[in-house]
Amino acid sequence: MKRGIKMTEKEMKELALAEGFTEAEIIETEELTFIHSLRACCEANECGNYGRNYACPPDCGSPEAMEARVRQYRKALVLQTVQQVDDIMDSAQTKEAKKFHNMISWELIGRLREEGLEGLPVMAGPCSACAVCAKTEGKPCRFPEKIASCLSAYCIHAADMAEKCGMDYWCGRSRVAFFSIYLFN
Repeated sequence: MKRGIKMTEKEMKELALAEGFTEAEIIETEELTFIHSLRACCEANECGNYGRNYACPPDCGSPEAMEARVRQYRKALVLQTVQQVDDIMDSAQTKEAKKFHNMISWELIGRLREEGLEGLPVMAGPCSACAVCAKTEGKPCRFPEKIASCLSAYCIHAADMAEKCGMDYWCGRSRVAFFSIYLFN
């Protein structure tokens, strides 16, 4: 496909599957459910990034601002990987699975952008463009073009999204599902 020619939705999904995703579906952004009270999960700071990562709360914006950012786009390419693990409670294994998911998400996004499809990425977990976020050093973001907040920061109801896409959300104790989204018009 030549640069500047828009890909069809079918081609986007086929490319996602070829890049290693388990499932890929496109839905209208109006189908995404936002639950602003999910912000409490971020505020509990279980991942340790609250106030320490520019893509995380409170720096990323209020739940209302995050929803408004998503609503500027009409479509969402929902990407899923389902990976085998010994036990989903093994944080080292799930961390590696999430790292793989985000890596292929960025690779796909790069390909889509090369084809002229600009959009907004929403990733699985906090932004990891840098090993240590410049926020912790009191410096501006080093790679503002690579910053990406996660589904939790956007307060997107992931289980509802998965159901609307015909994807499994809960895959048992030995398989883990991760999701990312690429928003576009």
